[in-house]
Amino acid sequence: MLIYSFLNANYQIAVISDNFVIHTTDGKFPVTQSFIEELNQRIDQLQMGTGVYLDARADIYVVPDAKSYALLTGGKGRIVEFSSAFYSSLDHRIYIRSPEQIYSNYNGIIMHEYTHWFLDEILRKAPLWFHEGMATQQGNQLGLDRYYYYIRERFWGNKMDLIKLAENYPQQPADWDLYYITSYYAVQYMKNKNPESWKNFWEIVADNYRIGKITIFSDAFYNAYHKDLWQFNEDFSVESKRQAYVYIFTGLGTFILILMPIILIFAHFKQRKKMKALPDLEYPDDSSEDEDDNLY
Repeated sequence: MLIYSFLNANYQIAVISDNFVIHTTDGKFPVTQSFIEELNQRIDQLQMGTGVYLDARADIYVVPDAKSYALLTGGKGRIVEFSSAFYSSLDHRIYIRSPEQIYSNYNGIIMHEYTHWFLDEILRKAPLWFHEGMATQQGNQLGLDRYYYYIRERFWGNKMDLIKLAENYPQQPADWDLYYITSYYAVQYMKNKNPESWKNFWEIVADNYRIGKITIFSDAFYNAYHKDLWQFNEDFSVESKRQAYVYIFTGLGTFILILMPIILIFAHFKQRKKMKALPDLEYPDDSSEDEDDNLY
């Protein structure tokens, strides 16, 4: 709390929008108006997609330099210390490095952390995989390379157990990427496998919010999907393994089709080489055949 008090004493409001307030140390935020508008649009889409419309604004604190960020994140775990931004559930604030410390997707990083804040305002005891899956989805932070990485890992039997990691991040940094990707696809499975249940889930959350009630995640999940989180974990594990086999073999077939012209050309030249290696045949002399005909 002493760190927060020290930082808060130096912060000023730089931007006030419908959905968030940005605080900086000098009261300035070096981004364009279109940046602010795009971020507001993305937040509006999140709220429309869930049917939950918040009256509150998220507080976003832009940390001016790497030293201040290290001071702020010290002791919070390596995944936070090495991050570009984080949401603090203790004081319900988003902290992000200044734009010059982040080279790309600054808007998406804020959106990722806003999603954590949004879920924390309306849900209690939501598993960490749901938080990170929703945040990664809203932040648009999943590239094609990470998708293929996920498929490869699942094909070889590597997976993350959603139950064991419902409250804590993996200890090893090497496992962080797979955890985020698995969380993303768990939310996608929850959404796409049964769209009606997904809709029912958010209707329960929205109805509770309108009467001033925070929704317990497991209760809403069970009422919407008619299964508990343990069974969901089992179903997701089976489905993701099956999808891994489908995509691997589909990709293998596509790869073979791409190679087919090369294979045919190679076979053609190999056949020509074999034909050239055959010995020349001696053909019979036509004049000798004429002499034989004169004998009759």
